[in-house]
Amino acid sequence: MKFFLLLCLVGTSLAIDKAQLHGLKNLLTNLHSGVFTTCQLVLFSEMVDYDTAEKNCQNFNIGMGDVQGHLATVNDSEKNSDLKLLLNMAYPYKGWKNQWAADQWVWAGLRKTKNNDGSDTSMKYKPEDWSWAADETSPKEFHKWMRKQPDQKPEIRRNGVTLLQNQMRINHKGHWDDTFKYKKHPYACDYQGKYIISANSKTWSQSKAECEAAGLELAKVRSDAEVEEIIKSADYFLGSKADSVKVWDKENWIWLGGTDEEEEGVWKWVDGSPIDKKIMNWRNPNPDNAEFIKDHAEHYLAISRDGQFDDSFDHRSRHRAFACQCPGT
Repeated sequence: MKFFLLLCLVGTSLAIDKAQLHGLKNLLTNLHSGVFTTCQLVLFSEMVDYDTAEKNCQNFNIGMGDVQGHLATVNDSEKNSDLKLLLNMAYPYKGWKNQWAADQWVWAGLRKTKNNDGSDTSMKYKPEDWSWAADETSPKEFHKWMRKQPDQKPEIRRNGVTLLQNQMRINHKGHWDDTFKYKKHPYACDYQGKYIISANSKTWSQSKAECEAAGLELAKVRSDAEVEEIIKSADYFLGSKADSVKVWDKENWIWLGGTDEEEEGVWKWVDGSPIDKKIMNWRNPNPDNAEFIKDHAEHYLAISRDGQFDDSFDHRSRHRAFACQCPGT
């Protein structure tokens, strides 16, 4: 499985405060698959050339439905700042002496699509010559090119082929540079998914608190499609489930934001909305509300890596991974 990192960006705008950023970082520890997730952008730390990056983004379709994915559209200052944060999470800044190292840049979806015959030597940036991979639109007022970039500096190979710097990359300071497509960098894709799954092993109430600290809430699944999405998300973010994992092993379960603590048998999401019984594919013999742990009953909802539900304890003996819900989804 490709090694990639994701970080979730929350709130009604893309800007996040320091407290939420700290909460997000806490969510993303212990992800042995190498995944940091974001609700808007996905950064893969695997180093690949531009064409491979775009192909990989096209195949990354969690939450995308029938819409094909693409390298990230970074068309405002908030998204540019977010991508800068992502890169720093994946590969910490090494200082100006290492500013041109491959891991100090991330591919985004802007590339030069017009006037690519090398005849324009003015080195002046013309937005109409560039377009985003996702929708083929040209950048408007927003851009963050480094000083004297893009320079379209050519490279002449031994076979006489001339290469041009027609692809855009972004560094830790959020500055843009044009470069050659054969360069290898981490890359960022647009993300339309609903869930961020943390590998941190927590009780239900601890999981609820960690989601809230990041400006999120414990996740809801309200349809068969969302059950399928959360299972697929778990495979990406936690790694594929090992064949050795048994049904009741903690590695097989993920906390959701459902509870019947208020009234036995009446299941609600943490926001108070009712849970549709039609999607409750209980793992037999659940829900059994067992009380074999003193002073604790099974009032808290988890989902298996196979899409079955379990009522369980909010107790230190029940530490599991958990899923948070992206805002507005």
